[in-house]
Amino acid sequence: MSDVQVRQLEDREDFLARWAVFYQHTEDKFFYQSPAWMTAWLETDGTGAALYEVEASREGRTLLMGVVGAGPRRPAVLGLKEVRLQETGDVALDDIYVEYNDFLVAPEVGADLRRDVVDALARKFADADAIVFRNIRAPLAEAARGWAKPSAWRCVTLREQPVFVVDLGAVRSAGGDFIASLSGSFKTKLRRAMAGYEQRGELSCRVASTDAERRAAWERLMALHQESWRARGRPGSFANRKLVAFHQNLQRHAGEAVQLFEVRCGVETIGVLYNFVHQQRVLNYQSGFKIEDDNKLTPGFVCHALACQHYLDAGFDIYDLLSGEADYKKRLGVVSEVLSSLSLECPSPRNKIRYLMKSILSTS
Repeated sequence: MSDVQVRQLEDREDFLARWAVFYQHTEDKFFYQSPAWMTAWLETDGTGAALYEVEASREGRTLLMGVVGAGPRRPAVLGLKEVRLQETGDVALDDIYVEYNDFLVAPEVGADLRRDVVDALARKFADADAIVFRNIRAPLAEAARGWAKPSAWRCVTLREQPVFVVDLGAVRSAGGDFIASLSGSFKTKLRRAMAGYEQRGELSCRVASTDAERRAAWERLMALHQESWRARGRPGSFANRKLVAFHQNLQRHAGEAVQLFEVRCGVETIGVLYNFVHQQRVLNYQSGFKIEDDNKLTPGFVCHALACQHYLDAGFDIYDLLSGEADYKKRLGVVSEVLSSLSLECPSPRNKIRYLMKSILSTS
């Protein structure tokens, strides 16, 4: 029988030390669960949300760890109270957008223990209206749905998103030329764009290596990203100060596991990719590209293609474009899995009122 504990996170330093030790003994883990990510997240949190550590053990051996945030009811009286896995409920801070979300688990953990943990959360937060799991992998999604099925709680699927990846290992086995591995029409489009850039200056790429190079590349990334989003009438990710603070913390803690990949045409930067390196995988988290008047130049495609070749040559196996159905992801990669966002909703008076209002609006 496993012992599941949900307790308020008070000693963050002690928790992070235990997390780092457990992380080393787990297998199916991602960068979003790394000690560097968790440390940066906990350092940036200033929301006032109550954070709780979740731990399951058997005979003194840790089998599962996680953190949930229990934010205040919003609005104060009539609003919903939610408990969220690795989120606080503060929209600005949660905009860091965790993917491959899950508890950190020992190799032998199966669906039964995950369901026990969901049950423990439901009992601990009996006054909450919902437990939200955003961008979770299939094992946790299946466990959450399985727990809700015999209970009075409803499991609502908020969103499902495919993850697109480039299989660099397969390209390496086929000869090692990334552009040559693409479909005919897209390959032609990409080569035409690269030739157009070459007429202006030599295309070159590099990963920022020194502190000065990283600072300069980070500033260029933010400037390019913000410029392109403002041109569309939207503020852009880096208008969010909490997100910027988080990533500054992350870069300090993660070291070379965070990379800024810069592409230039002559002396001009046409794009910067913000990547995470984890085991044999490179995750493209954010980007910034120069706005071009000539729509044949496609700086985004060019930068990603050069990045794929660079990381392929460096020995990596996967270039991960993360979730979402953007056109460039579909053209460059293939679907590897689907991430689900679920809300487990209890039969509270507030939820009953919500369901009734939705029903009335849907039939009106």
